[in-house]
Order: sequence, then structure tokens, then C-alpha cells
Amino acid sequence: MFFSKEEKRIMTKLLQEVTDNNNQIYRLEYGEDEVIEVCPDTIYETDNGLDEDDENYEEYIACAMRVVRIITDTNNKFIVGDLIEVNYRNYPLKVINYRGDSI
Repeated sequence: MFFSKEEKRIMTKLLQEVTDNNNQIYRLEYGEDEVIEVCPDTIYETDNGLDEDDENYEEYIACAMRVVRIITDTNNKFIVGDLIEVNYRNYPLKVINYRGDSI
């Protein structure tokens, strides 16, 4: 598997951070109304669900993260304990590591 330019630009720092510090808590900010804390679970290859012979078929790397705390969720989108998938197509506006650095 290889990264597209966009996937590499968006996901490389997160994947390296999670690989090096997989037991840490990360803060994901999808906007002011959706802020959660998560712990990495699994990094895996996935696809967009289309048949492999479809011209729009795409494979990409994703990171499953377990929701450990909900800070703000006005749309009730998240549940503590659930897994969410982070990939280059749904990447949060901001990811903050356990040291307080934005990655």
C-alpha cells in the first residue's frame, strides 16, 4: 500500500505519533461543538466500500480510536467507549497530543 499525496500530508504525523505513543490520550477537535479525548486502538488498511474494479475505489490507512471523554458534543455524535475512525477524509480540525502539542 502507498499513500496518496493528500493522505500522506494529512495522516503522517498522526500515524507516527500514535505508533510511538499508542497508550496516550489525544484530544480531537472537530469544531467548537465537537471536542473529545481518545486513545488509539488500531491502525489498519481499509477502503471506501466500492468494488475493486470501480474507478472510484480507494484504499487508505485509518486509525481506530476509543472515545474516553466527551468535552463538547452538542449533536450527541459520540459515546464514551465507542470506537471512531480517523482517516484523511474525516480528519479533525485539530489533534492535540498528551504533551499539548498540535499535530
